[in-house]
Amino acid sequence: MGTDLEKKNRLAGLDWIEIKERLSQLGTCELSRSSLKALSPLNSVDEIKELHQKTFEALNVFRAGRRPFMESLDLYSVWATRLEKEAVLKTTELRDTRHFLIECLALKEIVSLQESDWMQELNQQLMEAEEPLSAIDQIMTSDGAIRTDASELLYKLHTEKKNLVKQVQNTLDRLVHQHEMEPVLQDRYVTNREGRWVLPVKSGKQHDFSGIIHASSHSRQTVFMEPQEIVPMNNRLREVEVEIEAEIERLLSDLSDYLRTQLSDMNASKELMLESDQIWAKAQLAAQLSANPIEFSEDLELHEVRHPILVLNNVEVISNTVHLNPEKRILILSGPNAGGKTILLKSVGLAAQMARCGLFVCAEPQSKIPFFKKIQVAVGDSQSVDENLSTFAAHLKILNESLDLSGHQNLLLIDEICGSTDPEEGAALARAFLQKYSDQNVFGVVTSHLSPLKVGWKEDSGVINGSLAYDNEAGKPTFHFLMGIPGKSLALQTAKRVGVRSEVLDLAMEALSPDAKKYHAGLEEVEKMKSDLQHIKTELKDQVKKAKADQSRYHAMLEKFEKEKAERLEHSLKKAQKRVDEIIEQSKVANVFRRHEELEKVKSELPEIIKASKVSRSEGHQVRTPEDFGRAYPPGTRVFVPTIGRDGVVQGAPNSKGEVPILSQSMRLMVHWESLKAPHQANNPTREVLKHRSDTSTFLEKDAEIDLRGKSTEDALSRLEAFLDQSVLNKEDRVKVIHGHGTDTLKKAIRSYLSRSNYVKNWKAGTPNSGGDGITWVEIFF
Repeated sequence: MGTDLEKKNRLAGLDWIEIKERLSQLGTCELSRSSLKALSPLNSVDEIKELHQKTFEALNVFRAGRRPFMESLDLYSVWATRLEKEAVLKTTELRDTRHFLIECLALKEIVSLQESDWMQELNQQLMEAEEPLSAIDQIMTSDGAIRTDASELLYKLHTEKKNLVKQVQNTLDRLVHQHEMEPVLQDRYVTNREGRWVLPVKSGKQHDFSGIIHASSHSRQTVFMEPQEIVPMNNRLREVEVEIEAEIERLLSDLSDYLRTQLSDMNASKELMLESDQIWAKAQLAAQLSANPIEFSEDLELHEVRHPILVLNNVEVISNTVHLNPEKRILILSGPNAGGKTILLKSVGLAAQMARCGLFVCAEPQSKIPFFKKIQVAVGDSQSVDENLSTFAAHLKILNESLDLSGHQNLLLIDEICGSTDPEEGAALARAFLQKYSDQNVFGVVTSHLSPLKVGWKEDSGVINGSLAYDNEAGKPTFHFLMGIPGKSLALQTAKRVGVRSEVLDLAMEALSPDAKKYHAGLEEVEKMKSDLQHIKTELKDQVKKAKADQSRYHAMLEKFEKEKAERLEHSLKKAQKRVDEIIEQSKVANVFRRHEELEKVKSELPEIIKASKVSRSEGHQVRTPEDFGRAYPPGTRVFVPTIGRDGVVQGAPNSKGEVPILSQSMRLMVHWESLKAPHQANNPTREVLKHRSDTSTFLEKDAEIDLRGKSTEDALSRLEAFLDQSVLNKEDRVKVIHGHGTDTLKKAIRSYLSRSNYVKNWKAGTPNSGGDGITWVEIFF
């Protein structure tokens, strides 16, 4: 019945036709728009999931501001068919071919930048369009004109033609300005007739002019004559033009033959481009609707479902949550007139139809729905003049057809069931139909004002009531859905709201039976309870929204605090480092040891600052970008490199790829900043053992040493780092660093580095008896 429904256009009452129309407008070519207008349900959940994944990938690209266009596909069949028939393409057709190749190339460029599965697969499947595009561009310009340099011969012919034209025009200009020609010429200008350059000669004077007549004016007062002097040049000019046309024809033929070899790839790419355009249209619709992919399950659980047409029309929409399951599968919607019942019914129906057609659904994430294979719709005026059926009879015909449906993969959508007849008989019919539908285990959403349908359903009947709320204080519907509670039609309140006179309302109230009055009183109490519940629900929503806003604000405040803490620690570290550098500078003069004691005092404060700084750096939420990493781990900072299982030293800031230069022992690495961790030296058992061995501050006479004289600062520090790494492995507890004096730049850099190195317990400048100030003695601290 699914296809029958389409043929009978019953889904038009569900606004499905308009959805497809809006979707089709988002296609960039007529082929796409036609396919989107004919959108139909897919055959399986797997197909839908695959389409959802592709749509999701396209949506990410669309939100990033990139949308490929496929306008060239509309003319594709024209030139492709001619290629198949061995025809030579015209320049206009080659221009259309070029347009196609450019759009193919643009699509390939967009998807090549993505890492998602479908995009990568599409990139592999699309043809390599550069070569055929280049072949066309070698022969013609972007506006479809043949290039004069398309071939060597063509270039020579065009050059010869240009020279011939110039010679002809110069000769004619000379003749025109000859004094003796004045009585013969009608006017002093040069023109072209039948491809030949001619002069305007007065009628009757042609016998006084040596040349060939090619044409005459309408008035017969002028004849256009080719001077005998330029006849050979004009003849050659015509020959050259014929040769040019022949060469162009040859080039077009060769190009068409080449493109014919590419036709298979172009046909495949055309189909891929057409599919892609439709997927991007679906992604664009999802963006406009803030729609989401839906899960398929046995339950129907639509969170904050909205009517998509209202969203597209920028109408303020009240979203609602609807939950049905195999036990409670048929929902009877009641409530005030103009209260939103039909809108909610259509919203559920459109969600089901859009889901089975592979579109994203206008509801929040984690929404679920069964995979409905059939949707039966009875919405709107069903009157059929052709079949001689009244509105009610046509309505009953649809209800009767629906009795053939069976199972949870069927959905019924019935607006005002049996509502256009006698209420008592209509209610009896409606209850009977609904009971049969429930027995058939179909899902359904049914609207009704019939009071008997709001009561009397057993717990295991499969039927559940729901309603759209009404605000008694405001005197108008709220459009909020309430599950499990029937609603009052409130015809009298609606009449009052739209301005019906009070005397009519009073007469109507008096006309109600005692039972009806009692029933209305009961429903009044229910409506008040519903209104109170709705107010509580709205208040809770506001409180949750406020709590989420407060949570976001507190997170932002915490992040700001942590950032300021890290910046202050960094400032303290730089300030202490600056003081170290000043002391090193002062250590060049006399009283080295007194200055060294001051240095040791500052150095003794550094570990706490460094430790605090490292704690801040190790907090994952602080290092989220390459810039954060650069601030948290400046050059010279130790980090742990998981790929080699040991610590290394940062040598510079992350590059454009996020890679950080790392030095570990004698090994130089480029490691992505996200892979680096806080250093593990505190847990290194080897260093714990060495720590107990190096509790002396006395330098022994025999020491390991490194000579860094003549090295650049960067090279020297790299070598020093590798030397210290090796010294630790060799269990050296003191080493000698030879740097010389020079300009003191190298010495200052080395001592600054040693002051912040985690390997170094302390260092001392060489004394006159131990090498002088050109040497630094280093005691390693484990």
